[in-house]
Amino acid sequence: MGFFDRLQNIDRRVLYLLLILAVGLPLIFSAPVPAPAVLPPTRSFYDTVEALANDPVRRNKLVILSANFSSSTAAESLTQTDTVMRHLMRRKLKFAIFDFVDPQGRELAQQTAEKLQNQYGYVYGRDYVNWGYRPVGAAVPTVKAMVRDIPAAIGRDITNTPLTEIPVMEGVKGVNDIAAVIEVTGSASLPVWIGYFQRTGREPVPTLFCTTAVQGPEAFPLLKSGQLQGMLVGLQGAAEYEVLLKEPGFATRGSASLSYAHFLILALIILGNVSMLLSRSRSSGSGTGGTR
Repeated sequence: MGFFDRLQNIDRRVLYLLLILAVGLPLIFSAPVPAPAVLPPTRSFYDTVEALANDPVRRNKLVILSANFSSSTAAESLTQTDTVMRHLMRRKLKFAIFDFVDPQGRELAQQTAEKLQNQYGYVYGRDYVNWGYRPVGAAVPTVKAMVRDIPAAIGRDITNTPLTEIPVMEGVKGVNDIAAVIEVTGSASLPVWIGYFQRTGREPVPTLFCTTAVQGPEAFPLLKSGQLQGMLVGLQGAAEYEVLLKEPGFATRGSASLSYAHFLILALIILGNVSMLLSRSRSSGSGTGGTR
C-alpha cells in the first residue's frame, strides 16, 4: 500500500485523538488565536447595557435576567450568563434572576452570581435577587401579571422571603420599574417576553437575547425589526462580549478550541481529497504503463 493509500485509511482512533487534542489543549493552555471580530448584534447588546448604566433613571431600575436554560446548553448559555452578569455587576446594575423553562436555570445562574459577587462587591438581596422557577404552563399568566404587580405575581424568592421584604425590590412594582429583559435560553421562550411584556409599559422595555448557535438565525428577523436590541449567538457571541469587556475567559478559550477543531477538520478534508486524487493518478499511470 502506497503512502497516499495509507493517508486514506488512517485509523479512526488517530483522528479522534487529534480532535481531542485540538479541542482540549486550547481549553487548558493559552492558545495563540486572534481575538474574534465583534459583530453588530454583540456590539448592540453591549451598547444597550452601557446606555442603561449611563441613564440616570434606568440605572436605578431592575434588570430581569431570564435564565431559561439547562445543563444541556450550559457550554453556550452558562458562558453567556457569566459574561453578561460580569457586565451588569461591573456597571452596578441591579438584577433579578428568573426562570420558567427548567429549574436548572435558576440554580446555574445563582451559582454564577455567587461565584462573581465577591469580586464585584455584590450582595444577595441588596444588589440582586433570585425569583426562582415557575412551571412552563404558568409562564404566560405570571409574566402578564408581572406587568402590573411583580411582588404579587412572584411572591417569594428562592430563600422563601417575600419580595416586599427584599431591599433590591424596593420601589419595584411593575413593568415601568424594569430597565431591561435579558433572555438566556436554548428554547423558544423569547416570545413570552416580547408578546406580553416588552411594550406594555409607558416605554418599551429593551430586550436582549442570548441564544444558542443553532437558534441564532431564527432570531435575526427580530433583531432587524427592532424587537431585539442586541443578541449574543452561541459561544462565539460570548467570546465577542469578552473582547468588549476586555476580560478573556472561558468563552475566549472555547472559541479558540472551536477554531482549532475547524482547522483540523478542514485540513483532514483537504488532505484526504488530495491523497485520493494523487492515488488515482498514480493508479491510472501504472495501468497505462502496464498496457504498453
